[in-house]
Amino acid sequence: MRFLLLTLVGAWVSGCVTAKPEAVSFRRDIAPLLRAKCQSCHGARESKGEYRVDSFAELMRASKNEPPRVRAGQSETSLLLKLLITKQEDERMPQKSEALSAKDVTLFRKWIEEGAVYDGKDPTMPLAQVIPAREHAPAPTKYPRPLPITALAFSPDGKELAASGLREITVWNPATGELRRRIPDMAQRTYTLAWSSNGDILTAGGGIPGELGEARMFDAKTGDLKAVMHQASDVVLDVQYDVNGTLLAVADADNLITVYHTDDLSTRLRIDNHSDWVMAVTFSPDIRFLASASRDRSAKIFEMKTGDTISTYGGHGVPVLGVAFREDGKQMFSSGRDGKIHVWKTGLADIDGKRFGAEKVSEITDLGNEVYKLVRHGNSIFSVSTDGKARVHQATDRRLLREFAVADGSDWLQSLAFHAPSGQLATGVHDGIVRVWDMKSGKLIKTFTASPR
Repeated sequence: MRFLLLTLVGAWVSGCVTAKPEAVSFRRDIAPLLRAKCQSCHGARESKGEYRVDSFAELMRASKNEPPRVRAGQSETSLLLKLLITKQEDERMPQKSEALSAKDVTLFRKWIEEGAVYDGKDPTMPLAQVIPAREHAPAPTKYPRPLPITALAFSPDGKELAASGLREITVWNPATGELRRRIPDMAQRTYTLAWSSNGDILTAGGGIPGELGEARMFDAKTGDLKAVMHQASDVVLDVQYDVNGTLLAVADADNLITVYHTDDLSTRLRIDNHSDWVMAVTFSPDIRFLASASRDRSAKIFEMKTGDTISTYGGHGVPVLGVAFREDGKQMFSSGRDGKIHVWKTGLADIDGKRFGAEKVSEITDLGNEVYKLVRHGNSIFSVSTDGKARVHQATDRRLLREFAVADGSDWLQSLAFHAPSGQLATGVHDGIVRVWDMKSGKLIKTFTASPR
């Protein structure tokens, strides 16, 4: 009886003890807020008030003859908190945007009061590399069946070909079909791949449909995750570097386009001008403009300096899937579910100081039911479609230069990649087969199933 009484008392005492509140984490709680709300105005390129918040080290650094911006344990005397809660619109952070919510302000206050602790490894790391990445389930050791190839990308030297996989990226030798390595920690599906110009970074976009979208940057050689540079509530559909490799555009099923600086992953531009998924993006050759294709049945051109819409083309009347500038920037190519490539004037040429809207010039027909992807190189436009063929047209006169067909023409081509120095063209098919072609001769070089077995 005595034992039972002691047990009951012990249980009552334990139930009365409240769990210690979880400490605020800089990586989990503070860094995402700084990156989303503050970094665009207080980063490496633009530091209003000479105050940067793009890393923990910069956030804590005090200017000459000024007190620290963050006083550990003293939230009310910390300049950071004052800037977040001040009623002065010209001083409040973030400017030109809504003030932080009471919940977010409470997080900052609590973090400072708890000692403004940094729970990362290197305090100088950019915020995007500090924020914890969502861990994904591992890829299967062997695939039960081949998966559709929804993304392909050649390395800059042409010796490796990255392909979409199941919760991973697979990297192959295009000459032999040998699997070089597997890069894990991807979400369920990968829809787009892009290598940095030096070959060090492989960027992948995808996610879990209806649940998560991500753009992840990996060390191309080791497979180590470098950063989750973009997150969305639905899948990422395209990532594209500019010609210099200094900017990266991300298109997603949240109907958004986001342009990032590649050195510190700060946001350069955010465009919310489509009413449905943004399927593809591309930079103009001079990087002054950005074009997009959307499921809202339009293709658009935006000015990089301001984000303003310059031209809107709605000639397809169906979802638009691909878009590409002509080499001189004066014309656009867009593809869609109408099985055509439309050629239209960009409206970028100034005549007496006036800009004219998009105007259809011509179209390329007989391309299958849907034309999934467009890639331009020089004066050539590459496309793949549901009729099982990849085509190369001359951009100036729209003349068909070469055609590459799946053996029986029965399966959809969904992805392509072109490596200009070597003349290699890779196509990815719904049945999981990758074919590598020689552009000059039109001959098939290698065929392999891009699913580890």
